[in-house]
Amino acid sequence: MKHSVIGISLLALALTVSGCTLASRTKIRERPAETEAVLTEGKGDAYLFDVKIRRNEKKNSVRLDVYRSGDSLSLYARGYLGKGVLKGLITYDSLVVYFPTEHQYYSGRLVDVLEKSCAEAFAFERTIIDLFIRRPVELDYSLSSFYLTILKDKNNEQRYRLVGKSCPETIDLTYRWREKRYILDEIEYSSSDGSFKFSAARRRHRLNVEIPGEKFILAIPDDAARIHP
Repeated sequence: MKHSVIGISLLALALTVSGCTLASRTKIRERPAETEAVLTEGKGDAYLFDVKIRRNEKKNSVRLDVYRSGDSLSLYARGYLGKGVLKGLITYDSLVVYFPTEHQYYSGRLVDVLEKSCAEAFAFERTIIDLFIRRPVELDYSLSSFYLTILKDKNNEQRYRLVGKSCPETIDLTYRWREKRYILDEIEYSSSDGSFKFSAARRRHRLNVEIPGEKFILAIPDDAARIHP
């Protein structure tokens, strides 16, 4: 068993994709000037995940498009009828997420929207991005507050379980060998009390392809309200 910072980072991704956070999203103020996050086009990877979310007794399903290029990750979640759920852009030191239905957006750090007891000061954003290009055991940074357990170690499939000491939640990550590398194939998260479950299964992928620059442009409407944790 090794210590790792990964568990809570994937929890943060799960909560971001599901349109909720551990902190309150009710503190809203009018947004200032136009906000836009941009990354120039270049080589990267593209994924499509089928996501299932159960919060208490309510179930939801969305499709999640993920684009990774360099040190940035863009997310586009939509319902199965095409309704937008969220658009997000993650870099190594920041996060911008826009919720079209609620006409709200968040710009800042993931650690600021998590309960303090669950999140010390470490790089959530970097960890999420890195997990799309390497397995947890290949990361060169760790903290003693988190555990990493190897559940399966086969040539064509690797599976890991991540558990945080201060937040006893469980996240399972499955990587499969495709095109001469291991790529993220499944994510499963369950809260300790069973009230929230999240699963994402990779449907399609394209590796080392040109990613259009517009995939990394996130323009926030002028009249959208900003979420303040």
